[in-house]
Amino acid sequence: MDLKTQKAELKSINWDGIKSELNKLDGIENGYLTLENDNGDYIQCAGNKSMLTVEYRLNSKPNFKHYVIGKGKDKSPMKVSWSVLQTNVGEIMVHKEEVLDLKDAELIFKEFYETQAIPSELNKRNVTKLHLKK
Repeated sequence: MDLKTQKAELKSINWDGIKSELNKLDGIENGYLTLENDNGDYIQCAGNKSMLTVEYRLNSKPNFKHYVIGKGKDKSPMKVSWSVLQTNVGEIMVHKEEVLDLKDAELIFKEFYETQAIPSELNKRNVTKLHLKK
């Protein structure tokens, strides 16, 4: 697995190294982190330790799926509350339930590191169509 930070790309990283990089998230100099497996699947987060978002991409050939991870129950489009995260990679709009913190990110990154999946108790909002080339 490879870990990409705003400042470096780290090869063959272990869990302690991943956790250390997550703890450096400040939204300014260290604003994002990506963990990618050998298949090209990855999770990435952007923000700071108290307010961040996590995305999950499955790079199944010939298609892919891209998700935003959140907690709680899915809501109908008419009941969704939006939040704007200010990050050094720009503003990111997510559902209120998709604003996560460091503890959430550690849970997600550890599960992906160990099993190549995300925790089953979390929601995945499919945003694949936003990432298709036009």
